Amino acid sequence: MGGAVSAGEDNDELIDNLKEAQYIRTELVEQAFRAIDRADYYLDDFKDNAYKDLAWKHGNFHLSAPCIYSEVMEALDLQPGLSFLNLGSGTGYLSSMVGLILGK
Repeated sequence: MGGAVSAGEDNDELIDNLKEAQYIRTELVEQAFRAIDRADYYLDDFKDNAYKDLAWKHGNFHLSAPCIYSEVMEALDLQPGLSFLNLGSGTGYLSSMVGLILGK
């Protein structure tokens, strides 16, 4: 684990890269990442950066790098039925992915 993750051309390539770098290690986290397209949480003028493993901030909008979100989700050992509180949820990207896991 570690090192820079290359940018993907789409959401699936980004996730494939995160798996290869061992940021995503479990099936539940992988499924959540594949179900939520990161570009949907970007302003239209900035979508060309959506599949890079980089943080993005524009005004009040903020997204952490996908590798950070995957590390958080893996460390929390999320399971269906658990609760999750995300203070300062930004765009809702992380909360949406976690919600998919907890709601199964």
